[in-house]
Amino acid sequence: MVFSRKLTKKEMDVLLKLQDFIREAHAESSSHDFVHVLSVLRYSIQIGKDIEESADPFIVCAGALLHDIGKTNTVFSHIHGLFGGSLAEEFLDGIKISPKLTEKICRVVVRHTPTSMIPPETAEEKIVFDADTMDRLGLMGLLRGFIGKEGSMGNILNKYMDRRLEDYSKLHFEVSKRIGDAKNQEMEFFIELFADRLSTRMKSIEDIFKTESFQHNS
Repeated sequence: MVFSRKLTKKEMDVLLKLQDFIREAHAESSSHDFVHVLSVLRYSIQIGKDIEESADPFIVCAGALLHDIGKTNTVFSHIHGLFGGSLAEEFLDGIKISPKLTEKICRVVVRHTPTSMIPPETAEEKIVFDADTMDRLGLMGLLRGFIGKEGSMGNILNKYMDRRLEDYSKLHFEVSKRIGDAKNQEMEFFIELFADRLSTRMKSIEDIFKTESFQHNS
């Protein structure tokens, strides 16, 4: 099924306006930048065109564009889905989107991330959830997740890599798994490589006083 219908001209105009707003809003973002948003939009369209469930293209595209608007404020980054839903509602109300459509789009924003602890239910919500998850797969997705994290390199890598190994299993649609399979395999390869290098790095220095020879100068 290729979505449930075609976009109207008015909807396209709104999406272009949203795109301009998001480009500006994410101008100072690091790992969740405008390229990430467009990648999630692209994956959302791919999934929406290939699933059996009926999905509204406007809700999917608007939700994909707005999904990380909560990330533009680092203070609320840990609850960016919930915070983003409020920001999205305010913006959509400002450009005169109907309350019914606004609610559906904001649900996509809130439920696109596990950190909201509210799992996606509708096809549109699951599409954007999967699309965002898919952009975390692969080498670039893995590297993107390391940006901006604080702490020791070992702690950052180990904590983030453990999380990424769970992502593929959370995908809802078979098309998402099909598209993301190669990227997931690539990511698993690099996680194994990074883990090995971290282990080797530590082992090479943890017994430095035993492995290095110190002689007393008389």
